[in-house]
Amino acid sequence: MKKIGRMIIAGFPSPAVDGQAKRLVRDYGVGNFVLFTRNLLSPGQAAELCDGLHSLVAEDKDEFAPFIGVDQEGGPVSRICSGASLFPGAMAVAAGGTDSAYGIGLRCGRILHAMGINTNFAPVLDVNISPMNPIIGTRSFSDDPALVAKLGADMLRGLKNAGVLALVKHFPGHGNVSDDSHLGIPENNVPREILERTEWMPFRKAFEEGADGLMTAHVRYTDVDDQRPATLSPAIMHDLLRVRMGFSGLAFTDCMEMDAIKRCFGLRKGAVMAVEAGCDLLTFSHTIEAVDEAAHGVYDAVKSGRIPESRLDESLTRIAAVKNKYGLVSRQHIDAAYAEKLCADRQWQKTNADISEASITLLSTIGVGPDVIKADKKVFFSPESAALTRVEDNRHTKLCFSLSCAESLGGTGVVTPLNGIDQGVEAMLKKDFDVAVLGLYNARFRPGQVQLLRLLEASGKPLIVVLLGAPYDAALVRRANAVIAAYEYTPLSVAAVIKALRDGRFPGRSPVRLQ
Repeated sequence: MKKIGRMIIAGFPSPAVDGQAKRLVRDYGVGNFVLFTRNLLSPGQAAELCDGLHSLVAEDKDEFAPFIGVDQEGGPVSRICSGASLFPGAMAVAAGGTDSAYGIGLRCGRILHAMGINTNFAPVLDVNISPMNPIIGTRSFSDDPALVAKLGADMLRGLKNAGVLALVKHFPGHGNVSDDSHLGIPENNVPREILERTEWMPFRKAFEEGADGLMTAHVRYTDVDDQRPATLSPAIMHDLLRVRMGFSGLAFTDCMEMDAIKRCFGLRKGAVMAVEAGCDLLTFSHTIEAVDEAAHGVYDAVKSGRIPESRLDESLTRIAAVKNKYGLVSRQHIDAAYAEKLCADRQWQKTNADISEASITLLSTIGVGPDVIKADKKVFFSPESAALTRVEDNRHTKLCFSLSCAESLGGTGVVTPLNGIDQGVEAMLKKDFDVAVLGLYNARFRPGQVQLLRLLEASGKPLIVVLLGAPYDAALVRRANAVIAAYEYTPLSVAAVIKALRDGRFPGRSPVRLQ
């Protein structure tokens, strides 16, 4: 069982080394951990937690330190949001220029490394070809494979130079689907010859740049394997990845508790199939019951001869090679004070803010400048930020674009429902106002927001629309004096939009084609 445990990376519910974390190591020999916002309260606390996890694994006589991983992509998928640890997400970075991805990777990597987090589930190399993709969107740099490849490779180098294992994801691409793998199995029906020059190209580039790890996609590529998602497919995880692309690093699965695996195959069967396909580490984000079911499934498959023990040894050899390469060969020294110091670095925080400000994009306009926002009777509408997908965590503090704008620019801020119109909104629409600013938050999936947009368009009053999610919402707008893309709903982007409205300066350029 211990060999199987060394091939598992698992989560637990607390901001301290809790009973589940201890059971994972004691009962299953788990040698690696994944952290979420629920585990991370501050840089210093995160460092103390990682120190405890290192001790836990060392007590189990593991000759290696654990992989401790996190999804620190930037933007809406940021598990750590303290000071300099919060930086713009991929599409915002691309909109602001092409010279900041390396620096972001380096600074992010240094902060993570100081906390004791040695693995980042980033950068995202998915090419967001589908505007109706519900799970990737602005987590992608672009719909242009060459731009994704360049910026992804830059961020990869930055993380790597900081001593952090970067997992490029989601191999072989999650960008051209319209379903969420948390809820089922998305399908990509594109012919193989097109995939070669689009979605697969950034991964080839990353492998050439020396990527040592990847995370799989629970996506079915029907022209390669019309039965199994990539995570469970030998045709993809062995024939394509290992043989054709020559990748010799580590293949981490995306979370096995997502419905694409758990509901469609079952954890026991899915874990066996993932190991047979060639995956090295199986990821479980939430429950110990999931680890138990999967670990015993693999154990029984080895005992029955279905999986040769040599197959486990093959992955353990790869794991050992990467841990040796990243210095994870003994008890690690973690400095909580240094982690706090890096997150508090004012210059790094300013750099992140500058990148965010450079991303704000004026998609269309009919004469909008600083004078418009100086009108006496301004009203701002927006929902509060929220975790719209299962890949995002709920923030520790609420963020509301409309209230922030009113506080900084004057006027009235109205908090709207995420998908609808309430009495407060209706009352405000009946009042007199000179200009309205509406924040849309991935409204193409929420018709209630579109309803409010239509009412403001029909009012005949000057209207500014700010896209707090993906810029594809621009296609919903029929009449507006300006449409502005912020690419994400974070403290950085809200501050950047307010500054752009005040100054009338919008330096960004959309990295995706809009209809």
